[in-house]
Amino acid sequence: MPVQRAALLRALAAPQGTITQSPSVELEAKGNDDDAQAPSRVVLFNGMPAVRLTAQERRRSGIRTTPLKQITFYAEHEAYGEVVDIQPLLQLRAKYDAARAKQRIAKARLQVSAQEYERLRGLNEHGNIISAARMREAQSRWLVDQAQLTAAQTRVRNIRAQAVQVWGNELTAQAMADRSKQMRRLIDRDDVLLRITLAPGESMTRAMHIAFIDRNGDRHHARKAWLISAAPRTDPASQGETWFFRTRAYGLRTGMRVVAWLPKGVAPVTGVLLPTSAVVWYSGEPWVYVNASADLFARHAVPTGNEMPGGWLARDGFNPGDAVVVSGGQMLLSEEFREQIPEENED
Repeated sequence: MPVQRAALLRALAAPQGTITQSPSVELEAKGNDDDAQAPSRVVLFNGMPAVRLTAQERRRSGIRTTPLKQITFYAEHEAYGEVVDIQPLLQLRAKYDAARAKQRIAKARLQVSAQEYERLRGLNEHGNIISAARMREAQSRWLVDQAQLTAAQTRVRNIRAQAVQVWGNELTAQAMADRSKQMRRLIDRDDVLLRITLAPGESMTRAMHIAFIDRNGDRHHARKAWLISAAPRTDPASQGETWFFRTRAYGLRTGMRVVAWLPKGVAPVTGVLLPTSAVVWYSGEPWVYVNASADLFARHAVPTGNEMPGGWLARDGFNPGDAVVVSGGQMLLSEEFREQIPEENED
């Protein structure tokens, strides 16, 4: 016989805050005059469908729940990066060290020639003891040494400026320093250098001094990376901001691509974690079932704005201690929609 859809619609329109039993479905068996009435497990709870199961049915269906826990979480956004070859930086460091050595030599020569010229001039102040030719020679040597020192200083500045254009001020300062622990770790490959590119339109905040990276895109196994400085060159393809980070070298090779997660803001977000194991999908949206009472399981939408490792962060709509179904949720979803009867056209 035709389904009584009007009765079903009246039940769905019941006021919120009440539990309403959905209508029983009458099925007409082919070749048999007896009508069979299937029991309904679907009710309305606060205006939303819910499934009612007895303790025996819960055990038979393998329903398991877990209480929600309150967490504090820094919202993150995803970025991409690569392990950078520091060989060009080391080559600039070698040129810089050689130029500084020449600068020191030029400075020492200038000191000697300047002292010699001043000594001879002092002697002549008490009489023309030193010949004019010797005075001109000493003055000429002093001026040449002075010019060579200036040239050496200019070369040192030019090499440093060249490094800054490619590597930035902070990384250049570390590379050119006589003793830099961070640079030594990069040279010894205890650490590796990363260049992380943000998505177009995104910018660094004060909270982004630490990132988390993983070569396989697995947030659960991501390691820490520490901010060094802004990178002067952007990625031509994405045009996003680029930043230098360093991280432990274990498992990473030059040229490898990595996925990075960076905090969106300074203030943490507090809420409850809806575990991935509790999520069921319906109409392309995630849902969870909450054990609303001893025998009642109500379906709730999952807020998808704050996805995080292990699930989604819910800031409202859920409370710490709420029991969510982590096993058997798909069965509850099937039971909920099993009794939805499509329209039938009478002959």
